[in-house]
Amino acid sequence: MDLGNGRTIRFWEDSWLPNGVLKDLFPRLYSVSTLTGSVVGECGFWDGFEWIWSFQWRRALFQWELDLVNQLHETLRTMKPIDAREDSVVWKFDRTCVFSTKSCTQALHAEVLPEEITSYSFTSAVWKDFVPPRIELLSWFMLIERVNTKDRLGKLHVIDQNDTLCVLCCKSEETAFHLFLGCGITWQVWCAWLLALGRSWCLSGTLKDHFESWTTVAARKVDRKRWFMGFFAVVWTI
Repeated sequence: MDLGNGRTIRFWEDSWLPNGVLKDLFPRLYSVSTLTGSVVGECGFWDGFEWIWSFQWRRALFQWELDLVNQLHETLRTMKPIDAREDSVVWKFDRTCVFSTKSCTQALHAEVLPEEITSYSFTSAVWKDFVPPRIELLSWFMLIERVNTKDRLGKLHVIDQNDTLCVLCCKSEETAFHLFLGCGITWQVWCAWLLALGRSWCLSGTLKDHFESWTTVAARKVDRKRWFMGFFAVVWTI
């Protein structure tokens, strides 16, 4: 969060400092503060043009706790409310501080996904802005096999583990690979697009291999874009 007039940001509980949340940085002081839940503007006052931080405690502090108060003041030394500006929420995972599907996914990619996924070259190749973000996002989840297929939902105990057959063919387990590529009905959709381009194709061993083969088949930039858009169109159709 970006500090403005301090009327909505909670002093102890919100993330408005670059080095963390104050209740986590100073848990002892938080436990004895009478201002828990208070906004920033209630934790100080203006003395002319100078902002003075002012805290209240449930009891007299021990010397080591007073040392923590000094550390707290040092942490806040360069911080003060700005009356002319409202508090605001910023997206810290993008240089513009504005939320986007792409930056959100990249943040999840960096923080959550295992190395064998994040090391794939296709993770950056997906984000080309050729199609709406929701289609890119679905395609990315498909490629890393995080789509909520029946097989995945069964393993998560969301649905009956005995009810995981493909919703299209009802013959095989509905994994991400099967649903988007291996299913006979799905493969017909891919072949219909390939037929329109006058191409024939062999079934790839993995979704990753399929994507990389599909998007590197053309040499010219304009043709590569057409193949990219075709890939996204088929995924969205399925």
